Amino acid sequence: MPVDRDVLFGTDLKLMESDGMVDLVGDRDGDLALAAGASNISQALSLRLMVRLGELARLGLPDYGSRLHELIGQPNNQRTRVLAMGLARTAIEQDPRVKQVVTVEAHQEEQDVLRIGMEIELIQENTPLNLIFDLRLGNR
Repeated sequence: MPVDRDVLFGTDLKLMESDGMVDLVGDRDGDLALAAGASNISQALSLRLMVRLGELARLGLPDYGSRLHELIGQPNNQRTRVLAMGLARTAIEQDPRVKQVVTVEAHQEEQDVLRIGMEIELIQENTPLNLIFDLRLGNR
């Protein structure tokens, strides 16, 4: 019996990221929009990469987040890209809905932007999730 993706991957408030900031999104009725199923897991994994590891410890989530922020200020070179791939993989694999990260690649999107692309195998899913995350290396 197939599992309901909305139940498996949850529902949360829908967020929009713009220029490094995250904000809530409204729906057509003027209420807060929701992200459910595949949309929610993509959003949740992106947020995990954005949040600094340990930043939510006071909320009872000491292991939530990533160490990608440690790369801010580093040059966008092969060494930084390899470090980013490892840090992203480690963070994503902490989510219990992730079975494994199949592939991770990183390349220079702009001078100070590193684009991390991941193919992620989720629990009870046959189709991998493709997640793209842009890491700003500049100090903004």
